[in-house]
Amino acid sequence: MAIASSKTIMTTTEAATITSFPAASFGKSIPYSQRQLLLHDPRQPYRLHTDREIPELKFGDLLVEVHGIGLNPIDWKSAIPKHADPFKIASMGVAYVAAGLSLGVCLGLSFTKGPNKREFNLLENARRYPEDVPDDIFDEVFDALAPCYQAQPGEWLLVYGASTVAGQITIQLAKLGGLKVVGVADLSKHRQFLQSLGTDILIERSDLDQAKRDIKRLVLASLRFAIDTVGSKTAGWCQQVLAERTSSRYCRPGKETPTNPSPVDAATRGGGSKLSHLVALTGSPQTFSPNVQVHTVPIKLFHTSEYVGGHLSKWLYELLDTNKLQPPEVEFVPGGLDAINGALERLREGKTSGKRLVIRVKEPDTKIGAFS
Repeated sequence: MAIASSKTIMTTTEAATITSFPAASFGKSIPYSQRQLLLHDPRQPYRLHTDREIPELKFGDLLVEVHGIGLNPIDWKSAIPKHADPFKIASMGVAYVAAGLSLGVCLGLSFTKGPNKREFNLLENARRYPEDVPDDIFDEVFDALAPCYQAQPGEWLLVYGASTVAGQITIQLAKLGGLKVVGVADLSKHRQFLQSLGTDILIERSDLDQAKRDIKRLVLASLRFAIDTVGSKTAGWCQQVLAERTSSRYCRPGKETPTNPSPVDAATRGGGSKLSHLVALTGSPQTFSPNVQVHTVPIKLFHTSEYVGGHLSKWLYELLDTNKLQPPEVEFVPGGLDAINGALERLREGKTSGKRLVIRVKEPDTKIGAFS
């Protein structure tokens, strides 16, 4: 993902070519070669080439001057309000979409937008137009969650990895949808910030056995939903928390919650869906609980369904324009294309907790506001 002076956000993928050459302007000649950063093999560093041919522009082509590259795996272009700093907003892309689909499709939470607070439900929108749902995500959209079990305002949501960018946006969107949020994170680093996002209960992640006891003590109401942003192992922990809470609703008073509950029969739960629901953003649990439905985010819906992707894009503009969504912290890395491999290594080593890295390809010589 790259940031352009026209506020257009360019799409890149792992196999994409990232190019860099001086911007042509009046009175300056166009260079004969350009620098390109190419990925030749999966899971290998990018290689910088300094003498690549510049393609010939044709009528109708759009030439975009790139000012920065956000180091996200995938991002999509989106409109940005005039008062917003594109260097900060552009880093939200994939995390915002993942959070919106997790809550709106996987958990079926309704949101409101516009001055009249008009309600919209992404899951219902997707189901209304089945021709826009690809076959490989059809089950997730139509069979993973019965209507009677969709998340409702006032219910609790567990977010593991609350300080990650995806976690930060998930918390904010969940609060806008009326949910109460339990956030699990490194509180020595992120307590104050997560409190500022409106997280209702914060849990320290360093001792997960104690964390489980704290959740049981502090969340006395039903806990049916969780979103994990970290990995398979922590998704398994979230699943266990939900499984114990699910079974406890069918235990006699005073009876200890079982660690490995037996399935709740379909007649008791109403059929059509499991009681508890876990969205695993970065890896599913290695084992599965009979009472917890594990969801994978149907990212394709953002592209294939205008009634899902369109709503998310328009809502993002509104949230940013009204300052209802706080962007993540952004660290700007100088050095252009030469700095990308080093910055990616920092991401792999987990040295950028709770923030995004943006590579400056061109230092802005005007204020951001002048880009409007």
